[in-house]
Amino acid sequence: MCVLTYLPTSNNGFIFTSNRDEQKSRESAIAPRKYEIEGRYVFYPKDPQGSGTWIGGCDTFTLCLLNGGFKPHLPNPPYRQSRGRVILDFYQFLDEEKFISQYQFSGLEPFTLVIINKQNTEKYYEIRWTGKEVISTTHARTEPRIWSSVTLYCPEIIQEREQWFRNFLNTYPAYTADDVLHFHHTGGKGDSRNDIKMNRNEELKTLSITQFQIDTEQFVVSYEDLQKNKKYVYRVFIECV
Repeated sequence: MCVLTYLPTSNNGFIFTSNRDEQKSRESAIAPRKYEIEGRYVFYPKDPQGSGTWIGGCDTFTLCLLNGGFKPHLPNPPYRQSRGRVILDFYQFLDEEKFISQYQFSGLEPFTLVIINKQNTEKYYEIRWTGKEVISTTHARTEPRIWSSVTLYCPEIIQEREQWFRNFLNTYPAYTADDVLHFHHTGGKGDSRNDIKMNRNEELKTLSITQFQIDTEQFVVSYEDLQKNKKYVYRVFIECV
């Protein structure tokens, strides 16, 4: 929900990894499992508080949501629904442009949504809802990228994290999914408040790390519940999804 990396791999694949930074008192999420949405099987961890999620994927579309648009905002509840429902709502559209033009963004707290369509080998979408307008951009599928939530990290820290990510890519030019997980655990400079896996004393910390590793043959869902110190791995063959 608060840190996300995208890295392309061979075989039209990619590695999509998210650190969920939340209040320490937040109830542990339900580990990823298969749910049916609009006749399609989607894998995602479920937040018991709103029954939504911050990351989810199926045989075609994989999405991750981060809190905030372009800059910090003051919450102004009540909202129409939790942002955790946005990813689940997307599967009613299964089309980025239709989602942008037809989805009811009004009444939702600002967010950033990254959408990977495995069948689109050229680009992927980044959608930012500011609370007033929807701004969409696309990025090349060949372009690795990192996002950090603007609600938790100031522009200087976000830029520093981008440099850590570039350093990682220079160190691991032939990266693996395990290398990326290692970065999500250890990236930074020893500042627990702003490192990739963060811990702000009694306030916030990284509660879990979720990774989708997807190519034309299968996808692997890895989930680490850092509160309960449990790990889950699911390997799904595309033809069986």
